[in-house]
Amino acid sequence: MPLRPLGLGDILNGAFALIRNHPATTLGLAFVVIAISATLSTLLSNGFLTEYERSLEQLMSGQISPEDPVMPVSGDSILLMMLGTAVNYLAVTLLTALLTSVVGMAVLGHKHTVSQVWTAVRSRLWSILGLSVLQYLIHFALAMVMVVLVLSGALVGAFLAATGSQALGALIALASVLLGLLGGLALFAWIGIRIYLAMPIVVLERLGPGRALARSWRLTQGNWWRMLGIVALTMLIVLGVSLILMLALGALAGLPMILAGGDWGLTAANTLGVVAEALTYSITAPFLAAVTTLLYIDLRMRREGLDLRLHWIAQQGVPVGPEIYRPEQHA
Repeated sequence: MPLRPLGLGDILNGAFALIRNHPATTLGLAFVVIAISATLSTLLSNGFLTEYERSLEQLMSGQISPEDPVMPVSGDSILLMMLGTAVNYLAVTLLTALLTSVVGMAVLGHKHTVSQVWTAVRSRLWSILGLSVLQYLIHFALAMVMVVLVLSGALVGAFLAATGSQALGALIALASVLLGLLGGLALFAWIGIRIYLAMPIVVLERLGPGRALARSWRLTQGNWWRMLGIVALTMLIVLGVSLILMLALGALAGLPMILAGGDWGLTAANTLGVVAEALTYSITAPFLAAVTTLLYIDLRMRREGLDLRLHWIAQQGVPVGPEIYRPEQHA
């Protein structure tokens, strides 16, 4: 990595180089973490899927009777499925934190083992989990704001259609819904980008969740459009790779059900599905974490002269840890 303010090419090339030069602590670590979480999530969701499939078969065959419950699945299976979703969310959060530490040290040419990465991150676990909860709540609140804006636009249009011209009301309703949707998306993107760097700050600067969000807000000031472009391009790359891998691997995962069927076929299909999910995340998660961390380092170099400090450390060749990124180290 060039120790200077980074361009788009530097960031993307650096992300690919990181994966290529540190396969054990990127691809291997991501595969293990996601494979474990996907297995747990699949086991927890199995009851829900079984009950839903049974109710669907009854519906298609016309065997539904008035005595059957209104809900096609039980409350316990829904709770277990939600727990499985939470396990996946926490696993991705932990993986992102671990990969962030890998990137922070790899910029200086240091290769850490998985155990060293875990040692560097484990003291930050509660802050990492706290940040993930705060970010989830913020994103959920923004999504609710978007829903309210869209519904408000629809209600305004419906009211005008009821009190006047239906054609004009329908046109205003459509325009109001579109404006509400665009307004909600703009608000989501603006706040999402401003807090986007909170995870590298929690991991590398050792700040708490609230202070990390505030620092990310300050650090991204004046760089929103540039960051939006880089993040959007990164998301498109990740989405494209994910779709290709999931379609190819998903087709393979479905073969046991076609060839064998029954419980054995379902078990084999679930196993291959877990492997497919782990393989997909093992490629996309390190790339996304690398781009995010390099964006953070780039802004630190542009605003705080972090590149001078990193140059000095690289020339000295002394062993360092995440403390190199603490702001007080640059006084």
